[in-house]
Order: sequence, then structure tokens, then C-alpha cells
Amino acid sequence: MADAIALHPRGPDLRGRTLYGRFRLDGLIAPGGMADLYEALDLRLRRRVAIKALHPEHGRQPEQRRRFLQEAVIGARVDHPHVIPIFDHAEEPAAPGGEPVLFLVMPMLHGITLRQRILEGVIPIADALHLMIQLLDGLAAIHKLGAVHRDLKPENCLIVQRHGRDHLVLLDLGLAKVHTGPLLSLAPSSAPGALIGTLGYISPEQARQEPITHAVDIYAVGVILFELLARSVPFPGANTLEVLSAHAGKVAPAVREKAPTRGISDNLEALIASALEKDPARRPPDAESFRRLLAAELATSDTAAADGVGGCCLKGHDGVDEAKAALAAWHDVDDAQARALAVRASSKNPAWRPLAYLIECAAEQTPMPTP
Repeated sequence: MADAIALHPRGPDLRGRTLYGRFRLDGLIAPGGMADLYEALDLRLRRRVAIKALHPEHGRQPEQRRRFLQEAVIGARVDHPHVIPIFDHAEEPAAPGGEPVLFLVMPMLHGITLRQRILEGVIPIADALHLMIQLLDGLAAIHKLGAVHRDLKPENCLIVQRHGRDHLVLLDLGLAKVHTGPLLSLAPSSAPGALIGTLGYISPEQARQEPITHAVDIYAVGVILFELLARSVPFPGANTLEVLSAHAGKVAPAVREKAPTRGISDNLEALIASALEKDPARRPPDAESFRRLLAAELATSDTAAADGVGGCCLKGHDGVDEAKAALAAWHDVDDAQARALAVRASSKNPAWRPLAYLIECAAEQTPMPTP
């Protein structure tokens, strides 16, 4: 967590206040353009939580209030280890001389953003793949609700430590758009001419202001993976029109042109290029399909052996440590990590092949053959 002493909220300073007679705001985690994030104590359940408080000027706008409520509804509906859950949503009545405070309640997570990880230095290829597999896993759960995130970027990905490994949690569903399902009534069409998203990660169809689908998130994942490997987005720059034009019509450079010494495989290059296709129909068809392709690349290429899967350089004889780690990942519902580790175990010792087969069948929800 960032040093709260050096931070100042962009909205009213709520530190020291108790919202709804229950949530005591003890410190500022991060200021934001639309909302500030605070660390708080739930006085009723005696647990630490994070409070996202919408700035008053946005709380007065019906569209911003709708998006904030939608973020709460989606976050409450998604039950997935790689998506931030929302515990509650409420509005604190206006204090004398003040304004009401619309806020969300989330778990208190300690970690760093993917942006901070990028700034720390070169990310091993296996680590980058492992993180994107997790991102796609969470994204698939959001897509199953009929929602599109449409603002994927490193700042919206939090990395926490679980069992000694990087665990990515997708944040900020405030710009999500719902197309199908029971949340449809919460999501009217955006105003004509509205451009929603972050410039460096925006899809060609967003740049052209065309109808969007889940494919816009696949494109953004491709941009993020490109950045993790090349330490630059495909179309950098500060000139909005030039960047939008590049996203809309310019073919993305090959990631190996930007990172020629990384040893990026032909298959990984092709996977990234497919995610960055201008035509949404030419991208991987959904988040789950893209996740499987990246997981297969992680498990079968030299990347896993060279870098260590998920940042863990496992040691041991006959694949025992890898098999144990595979079972731990499987228990954590991290199918991609479990499969990659099981493959490594079986490559060291054929006796572990049944374990790899079992995990593969479970991950694919394939019925086990009967004797």
C-alpha cells in the first residue's frame, strides 16, 4: 500500500469519518479521478476493508451514479478469485454544509499494481504469461455475466501474494458495459461521440466509435501482454488523434521488433498478433479460449523451463515438488498454473502423467473415461 502520509484525496478528505455508522475511514490508499480509495475498519464485523468514495461532482450526475451502482452489482455477482468482490454499496447522508457520499465496500488487499511491477524492471516471459492467464480467467467470469470491462490496463490489475506466488486481481468495473442478462436495465447506450477507455489500450472499434463486444477486452489484454514483454504499448504517444488513428487502422508492430533479445517464440508472437487484430472476428473468440492458448504456450514452450513457471523456480527430484505445487494450484482454482506444473512434473517423471491427465480433464470439465 502506498504511503498514505504523502497522499491527498482529490475529493473531500474523509479520513477520520465513519460512514453509515459502521465504516471508519483511517487512511487514504489512493486518490482517483472519479473516486478516492480509503482503508477503513468495519466496526460491526471488526475487519479491515477498502472504501471507494465517489467524488461529489460525479455523485450528482445520474450517469456516473448509474455506473457506480453497476460496478457494485457486477462486483457482487462475480464470485471469482481473480476479480475484486464488492461487499456493499451505500450512500452516506450529507453532513451539515457537505454533500452525500456514495461509496463501495471492498476487501482490503495488500499488493502492487501491474503498472508498478512494470516499472520495477523486466518481467520474465513465464511470469508475464502467468499473470495474463489469471487476468483472462477473471475476465471470462465477467464476460459470462454479459459485461465488457472496456478499461483494462496495468493500473486496474493488482498483484498480491498467495502461497508465495503472484496472484492477480482485476479491479475497477466502473466503466463496464452490460449487453445481456439481468443487468441489462442498468446499462443504457453511451452518449453519441463518447469515447470510453484508456488511450493506450483502447480497441480499434472503440477508436472508431463502433458497437463493442467482448473482443475489446481481448484486444486490451493483447496490448498489456505486448507491454509486459516489450516495456512499451504498441502505439505509444500523447497525441490523442494520432494514437486513436493508429489503433483504428495501423498494424501493430511485432513484439520481437521491440524486444529482440527476449527470445519470444513464433507461437507467442502469433498469439499476441491475433489479439491485436483490427477485425474483432479475427481475435481469439473469447477470454477462455485466449487463456487456454496462453496456458498451452506456457506449458509446452521453452519459456517455462527458462524462466520458471509463475516466478517460482521449483527444485526437486523426479517431479515431486512440481507435482505438489500443481496440487496446491489446483486447490486454489488456478487451473492454468496447475496444468503447467503438472506437465513439468510428468516431463521429469512419467509416473506423474496421470496427475497431469486428471488436472487437464478437470480443468476442461471432461468426463473421465470409465475402465
